[in-house]
Amino acid sequence: MGKSERKIRMVMIRGVLKGRTMRGLIVFFIGISGVISSLFVGNDNVRATIFKISLGFIIGSFIDFVIYLLENLKDWKLFKTKVLKRNKPIRATVAYLFRIEVNGKYVLIKRHKKDRVGYQPIGGAYKYFKEENREFFNGLGIEPCNFVERDCDTKDDLRIRINKRKELLNFLRWFESRKNREVDPWREFYEELVKPGLLSEENFRHVKYAYIGSHKEIESPSPAFPIDEFRYADIFELRPDTDAQKDAIDALENENDIIFVTPDEIRKGATVDGKTILPHTFKILPQ
Repeated sequence: MGKSERKIRMVMIRGVLKGRTMRGLIVFFIGISGVISSLFVGNDNVRATIFKISLGFIIGSFIDFVIYLLENLKDWKLFKTKVLKRNKPIRATVAYLFRIEVNGKYVLIKRHKKDRVGYQPIGGAYKYFKEENREFFNGLGIEPCNFVERDCDTKDDLRIRINKRKELLNFLRWFESRKNREVDPWREFYEELVKPGLLSEENFRHVKYAYIGSHKEIESPSPAFPIDEFRYADIFELRPDTDAQKDAIDALENENDIIFVTPDEIRKGATVDGKTILPHTFKILPQ
């Protein structure tokens, strides 16, 4: 998508989120006012004309509202945040995960952080550009979320707190615009597999991957935090395109921090020999 196309898309998004509902309300109230006014007009022809025009305004505003609902139907659970608990805070985590499949099994890596130990897909939280987004984030009431202690590696991660969840959809539309944020999943792939030497830099200077889809969910209440939680994950499928890359991925099975697991083991949350598979891993499975 070109720069000009992205700008057009953002204009359309803003129109859906802000312009349509406001325009619909204005048109609706104009129609209602016209209907009421027609009741006080003495001339039958003039009264009928005003009534018909006003009724058209009311029907038009209704159609506009129905279109707005249909356009947001795919995000209905998120759309409800405009109404339900709209002024309550929510934690948002926006990440990407790699689906790496070898002979019907999926590659997982061990997570060593103390809050949750187990195996999970390669990946992690997207990062945002702090200075470029400062004014926009301030306007939405977005701040870093420190329920999990941050360090130099997690600086500027999209693990945030939105003080009023009615702004969640506006935040999500910003994210989907790809503006002023990390857009490539290479960083976590490099940091988890190449940098520690599990894969050689010579063979993995570049990788090919395909975008599979996105997974969105709201945890209310959150099982881990004192406020509700929104989780978003982009899923990318690794596509090794050389024999050296394919052989290196196959050889990961011999590494201590790597396991190859079946879909059933992921659904059960554990391997047959008792290794813990973290709950969010199911997102890499075909839906």
